[in-house]
Amino acid sequence: MAIVTGITLPIVLAVVVFVATVVIGPFQEDVKEGVSVSEPPVRVGVEESWNEDVDMEWVFDRPLPAQAVGELMNLPTDGPSVVGFATAHGGLRFSKSCLASAACDAARTRFKLALTGRRRGEVRITDIVGRVLERREPPKGALLSGPTAGAEEIEPGVLLFGENSTVERLKSLGEDGRPGRAYFDEKFVHLALNEPIVFEVITVSTWDVDWELVVKLSVDGKAEETVVRSDGTPTGKPFRNPGKIYDPPVYKGSYKCEVGDPTCGPLRW
Repeated sequence: MAIVTGITLPIVLAVVVFVATVVIGPFQEDVKEGVSVSEPPVRVGVEESWNEDVDMEWVFDRPLPAQAVGELMNLPTDGPSVVGFATAHGGLRFSKSCLASAACDAARTRFKLALTGRRRGEVRITDIVGRVLERREPPKGALLSGPTAGAEEIEPGVLLFGENSTVERLKSLGEDGRPGRAYFDEKFVHLALNEPIVFEVITVSTWDVDWELVVKLSVDGKAEETVVRSDGTPTGKPFRNPGKIYDPPVYKGSYKCEVGDPTCGPLRW
């Protein structure tokens, strides 16, 4: 794979942020493997990429039913137990992030996007954009805070949506820690057959948004696009970021699972 530096663009500030760290995988070309022109020019893989020491908060669309609350009041406070409960009851996982304000009340979600070349000729990634499909008011059903330990730095590279924009390009993170240059105006990424690249993508928003990625490609000189949703397909369930995180009294129920407590319980303020 080749990554070549190019030109730059000015800074753009926004309310939805996509952050990506690039991890270059080993060269894995197999010249004996058959390649069909009917398959996409890149193979796509998507998986969640949470930091289990930091990303331990969930918001729910609706209040937790009485049975779930009873289960939570008897739930051990260890990480796996809390993750299992929140997943079973439809929790939207997030960690808090700061945007333009000092409130640090925007939800942040994260996943890994793996792209593998599937042509014998050169496949060039020319751009990656995020496309908002729907905006809603953030959910206020319930809030759950799990056990955490440590802190984490922001990864370099951002893709931003403005207040009313629906499509924005992946951008790099500047030396001052703010969104800066368009990533694919700085770099050109080329993939050979079976050669992978992995982006760790972080999404930050103050709106509750459904969205998808669009990977723009040049395949043997012809422009193509690949849409990517949360299951790695172009037509599956969109990615979702739950948006602004309110103070606990705003929710119908707020709960905590703290290290050292025997079980989870209501969050008091």
